Amino acid sequence: MTRLLLAIPVCAIAVLTSSCGCCTSDSKAPPLRPLPQFQEIQTAPVEVEYTK
Repeated sequence: MTRLLLAIPVCAIAVLTSSCGCCTSDSKAPPLRPLPQFQEIQTAPVEVEYTK
């Protein structure tokens, strides 16, 4: 029972220390580039016949 109770905090500490990235020397992801700007295309209205 003691081993089981000691395993819970050990697992919690292991998850907290490994997920921050400070101990693994992982670098942060680069910032995202801005989205491209598109020009609107002018289109003529299209008549559709649904009676066929």
